[in-house]
Amino acid sequence: MARKLLPALVTLALIAANANAGDLVRIVRYKLSAGDLASGMAAVEDYKRATGVDAEYLDAVGWLARGAEMQRRPELAKEFVAELRREIPAEKPELVVPFGAAIEVDARLIAAKSGRRAAVRYLEGELARANAVSLRSRINKNINLLSLEGKPAPALDTANVIGAPAPSLASLRGKPVLMFFFAAGCGDCKGQAPSLTRVWQKYRNSGLAMITATRLYDAKDDKTADAEKAEIAKTWNELYAGLEGVPAIIDTETMVRYGVSATPTFVLVDRKGIVRLYAPTRLSEAELSRRIDEVLAEAP
Repeated sequence: MARKLLPALVTLALIAANANAGDLVRIVRYKLSAGDLASGMAAVEDYKRATGVDAEYLDAVGWLARGAEMQRRPELAKEFVAELRREIPAEKPELVVPFGAAIEVDARLIAAKSGRRAAVRYLEGELARANAVSLRSRINKNINLLSLEGKPAPALDTANVIGAPAPSLASLRGKPVLMFFFAAGCGDCKGQAPSLTRVWQKYRNSGLAMITATRLYDAKDDKTADAEKAEIAKTWNELYAGLEGVPAIIDTETMVRYGVSATPTFVLVDRKGIVRLYAPTRLSEAELSRRIDEVLAEAP
C-alpha cells in the first residue's frame, strides 16, 4: 500500500513546489473537500519552501484556517489565523481575500467559545475599519449569519433598477418577500435560474413578492459602468426571462448591507418584515419551496 501511495505523494509535492498562480489554492480546496487537511497542509508547506510567502500562499493558509475550523480543530485554526495576522497586519488591496479569511475564522472561533454576541461585536469592530467592498460584504455576511434571522430586513436602495420599478420593503408589508442577490457572471446564479423561475411561477399568485439585486463589480468610470450595466441587463433578460415583473436592483451598498460576498444569496422576509431565512448559498427548489410554504401558511 505504501508503495502505491508514494507516487501520488511525490506528484503532489512536485505540483505544490511548482504551482502557478491559482494552483496551490486549487490543490488545497480539493484536499479539504475530501476531508484531507493533512495533505493540504503538506502542499502549503512545500510551496512555502520553494516559493516563499506570497499572495497565493496566504490565500491557501486562509483555506487551511477554514478547513481546520470546520473540522473542529480550533487550536490549529488559531495558528493559521495568527500567521495571517502576522503577515497581513492591516487591510491591503492585493490581500483582501486572506485578510478576510482571518477575520471570518476568528469570528467563528469566538462564537464557539464566547457566543454569538461576542462574535458580532468583534465583526462590527472589523467592519468599522474595513474599506474594500468585497471585505465589507464578507464581514456583513458573517454578521448576518449570526444575527439577521429574526430581525427586520434592512432597507433597499431602489433608485437604480432593471425592469419593473422596485417597491420598498415597507410598502410590501403584509406580503412575504423573497430576495435573490446575484452576480451577472456567477455560475451558481445561472444554474439557479431555472429552479428560481419555477418557484416564482408557482408562488407569484399566492401572495409572494420577489425582488432581486446585484451590483457593479468591474466598473472603473462612467463609461465602464454603463457597459457593465448593459451586460447585466443582457444577462437578466436572457437567463432570468421567466421572472417577468420582478425588479433587479443595481446597488453596491444594498449588496454590502446584505453581506453578498457569496452569490447567490437568498433572503426570505415574512409578512411583518422580519427575516426568516438568510442563506448565502445556492438552494434546492424543494428547500426554497418548503421555506416559502412556511411563511405563506402563517396568519396575516
